[in-house]
Amino acid sequence: MSNTVEQALIAPRHLAGGGDPGWITMPLHRAAGWSYGHEPLMPRVLLTSPDQLTQLRLDPDPDDPGWWTIRHARTADHPGWTATFEARTPVEIIAAFTDALTDPSGPPTAAPDPCAPLREAGWHTPPTSRTSGGSAPPAGICGASRPR
Repeated sequence: MSNTVEQALIAPRHLAGGGDPGWITMPLHRAAGWSYGHEPLMPRVLLTSPDQLTQLRLDPDPDDPGWWTIRHARTADHPGWTATFEARTPVEIIAAFTDALTDPSGPPTAAPDPCAPLREAGWHTPPTSRTSGGSAPPAGICGASRPR
């Protein structure tokens, strides 16, 4: 296994596709201490956080809408949650998400607004998404939504 991860320097980034999953799995495993799980007869990647509360799963079928799935177990203080990413989601986006999970400074003291970075990047709420929590970028080539 190689110790390097190649970078894709293509603009606009969405034209480059998903990218190398090593951008996510190697830092979690090597630097953050996530353990690698193995399921016999299943060609998927399973990584579990050191506290055993969070699991990342990368399924072998890139056509699965939840190709990347990150689950965090419910605790006494916080509800459980799941985040999924499709195969063509740039790995930089998923890596930023997992970097936030392993940030040693801990969770923010106030509830963050997950849409703030999108608004700062020029995203807007289309009229058809005002009640569903959707967002669209200026070019309109993709979107984001969150359940309410």
